[in-house]
Amino acid sequence: MNKLKPAIYTSLILSTFLMIVSILDGGIMLFPFVLMYSLAGNLAYGIPVSLLSDWLTKRLLKGRMVVAGFIHAFFGAITYFVIDGFAWFAVICAIIFFFVDEWLKRKNTPGPDRENKRFYLTLASVVFVVAIVMLAVNWISGKDQGEMIKNRYLIPEGYEGTIVVFYSMQDQPAIKKEGAFSVIPVKIESLPTLMRTDIEKYGIYQTSTKEMGFNINQNQYFYVDDDGNRTSIEDYCIHHSMGGGMTSSDGRDISYEAFQVTGSDCGEDFFLDGNDRYSAQGREIVKYWSSLWEDD
Repeated sequence: MNKLKPAIYTSLILSTFLMIVSILDGGIMLFPFVLMYSLAGNLAYGIPVSLLSDWLTKRLLKGRMVVAGFIHAFFGAITYFVIDGFAWFAVICAIIFFFVDEWLKRKNTPGPDRENKRFYLTLASVVFVVAIVMLAVNWISGKDQGEMIKNRYLIPEGYEGTIVVFYSMQDQPAIKKEGAFSVIPVKIESLPTLMRTDIEKYGIYQTSTKEMGFNINQNQYFYVDDDGNRTSIEDYCIHHSMGGGMTSSDGRDISYEAFQVTGSDCGEDFFLDGNDRYSAQGREIVKYWSSLWEDD
């Protein structure tokens, strides 16, 4: 019960902050979405980590908060191996959780003003140092692949449906660059297994470049007309549906990413959940191409 309050407060703080940022950026209201996932993560992961931190540091007389702060941040950071780019939200949650938990402990243990000042100064210093270290690690790792994680998708004007990008494809061109962005010129083709349906047309791009990973928030999407003119597509017209990998009959590892685009049904519902018909289309696309590679 002592850890439930920090979990709830942390989820509310993170959700409110991201909601304000999204409103200022002209985006959608993220509060319910972030609150749901952050609360689930804090209850299932944050509380056990905090209890572990308390157990590991209970015998420390000096430097306890420093060690506890890094334990929280460390366990937030290792979620990278599970949720990839979203791990930074876990790190932020971990730092907020640590701060709130220590504040609540101190609140229930009053002491002289001098001790209180020293406590809050130490707490703020720990949070500041942990944040700086995490930003530095992110900057160092980003130097090697920062340019590779920004994709610019060029989609034929008017297309609505699923788009699939296949990486590590033999005899296909490498991805070209426009400044810091990797350019993905999408082509529209017909899927044989969906012929004579209203979702037989789908978007596809194949490249010999290996997938390096990317940050969804840095991607750009454009509709392109016959003259090459580009029109930016807003974020809530895009739904990231799936991705994965497979092995061809000759042992090649092929990875793919898939997302949905719409021009007529943009909104929070589409951004979060996509379109059921497009989801079925995406599964059929992957199934079709998987069968081709198995037969090669």
